[in-house]
Amino acid sequence: MRKSQQLLDNLKTLTEPKRPEPKIIIPYSNQHGEDDAGNPIFIDRIYGSNQNHNKLIQKDGTEYQGKIHVRSRLRKKLDGSGNFRQTLYVTDDGRWFDNSGMPMDKPSDTSEENTNE
Repeated sequence: MRKSQQLLDNLKTLTEPKRPEPKIIIPYSNQHGEDDAGNPIFIDRIYGSNQNHNKLIQKDGTEYQGKIHVRSRLRKKLDGSGNFRQTLYVTDDGRWFDNSGMPMDKPSDTSEENTNE
């Protein structure tokens, strides 16, 4: 019994192994020019997939954990031959992105309907 108690006491001193912090990798496509010293400037960027799963990689390399809403707006073709619907993305904290995933100012002409949420 003494040996069993000693084993139990030793178990109390064990701790969970420390897991290494995940390495943050900033995609090259998040780079948007350079500053005056030649250092890269990183931006937030939305990436999509063919399963309608969009993710926002922030300029510090972390993935945005909030919801990304899909909006749209009607645009005129450059040659004037008609219209097309452009997909836009907006985060819960109010950041807007165009259909290529690049940041943009909030447009005034978006529909309030959500598509593919």
